[in-house]
Amino acid sequence: MWLSLITIFTISVTLLLVLLGVEPNNLTFFLSLPRQPGIDSWHPMIHAIQFINDSDSPDRSVYDLVFEQGLKFQYPLSSLLLFDLPERIFGISYIEMSFLLDRISAMSLPIFGFVSARVLIKVLRDNNFEVVTSRTKVRLIYLLVLMLTFFFYPIVFSFRIGQIQTILTVLTATALLFWQYDKKILVGITFGLICLIKPQLGLVFIWGAIRRQWRMVLSGMLVICLFSLLSIMLYGFENNLHYIDVLSILSQHGEANFGNHSINGLLNRFLFNGENLGWDGTFPDYHPVVHTITLITSLILMCCGLLWRFKNHSPNIIELCIIIVCTTMASPIAWQHHYAILFTISLVLFPYFYRYNANKKGKIFLLAIAYVMISQRFEFTKLFADTKFNIVQSYIFFGACIMLYFLLNVPKQASMTEKESVKMDKNSLGKDRNYRLRPKAILETE
Repeated sequence: MWLSLITIFTISVTLLLVLLGVEPNNLTFFLSLPRQPGIDSWHPMIHAIQFINDSDSPDRSVYDLVFEQGLKFQYPLSSLLLFDLPERIFGISYIEMSFLLDRISAMSLPIFGFVSARVLIKVLRDNNFEVVTSRTKVRLIYLLVLMLTFFFYPIVFSFRIGQIQTILTVLTATALLFWQYDKKILVGITFGLICLIKPQLGLVFIWGAIRRQWRMVLSGMLVICLFSLLSIMLYGFENNLHYIDVLSILSQHGEANFGNHSINGLLNRFLFNGENLGWDGTFPDYHPVVHTITLITSLILMCCGLLWRFKNHSPNIIELCIIIVCTTMASPIAWQHHYAILFTISLVLFPYFYRYNANKKGKIFLLAIAYVMISQRFEFTKLFADTKFNIVQSYIFFGACIMLYFLLNVPKQASMTEKESVKMDKNSLGKDRNYRLRPKAILETE
């Protein structure tokens, strides 16, 4: 049954995109290696490390690049080890490394599809949704999921612009797979490596500590501490500490550009505070309403992810998905490529969702709409940039809200279904005419 559903869904999405005139050039971009490396992540990183090497004033912060030159280097200095260590150890230049990272990003797309398919197969097998045993079925699932990967806009866009998020997304999906196989140490190491580039995901370790997942937490903390110590040795303690100031400024201002799918981006655009369609390298002006509402919603989302079923010391993959989604949405700046992991998470959600909502057509339609909102780019929304209807530009954020709602409902629906099952068993047992005539000893042996 599930194989049929996946097949129908894949064909339907493909036909829909063709009918809507969406160019199927994602695969073309993957196969054709660019003549120049991507610039969105590699360019700021290279400039930052050159700034450190060439700076005449050792007291000057590398993050001055953000405000003086409009070059938005917004990563912790531990991210520079990605370029610095290969150059120091193997003599690989920064430009050569950027080309190499582009190749790794290209390979990351099919790897992402493979890992996501593996996560889906594991979900189907572990929860008795469908027994996937034959090689033909397994291969077909891999093929169908791979096809959907190349039609999932956030991950393909991430590769096209040269974003480190492409590799981070693959690592996050891999961490989900490790979690399914109960490899908690590997989960911690993987999330630890991610936090060297994207420290916001460190909330996962707080989530794990609350649920006493100490193998994951300690292994991740070890990775973070080792590389952070190396970063301090190479770039200085104060330079690393300045990143806290940058995070404070980012949370106060955020981004107004249409690519920022967060509450902060929605509010800045709605209040016409900052550049919507263009990119001038500056931040929007500080707005107390935007800052206050952003802070409140971020706290709500973080508390939701951290405290949802916090007494459960054996959390399942759905609960891990919840904290990942909440962390992404809580950030003041959540670009469209930051939502690429929702592809894997949607594959985790779909089987659970269908089990508990198979007869609820309205909910099925709503989830399908949410998936389309997250997985595609809608250029027509830019037409509303100069109007109050520009909230439609936050379609990925709204799609993520819907998906988060259904993720939060899975444990509740599972609990209700389990109670109903127990109640039915008791009722059927009570209707047994011979039940009350059986000796107590016989009942206990049964």
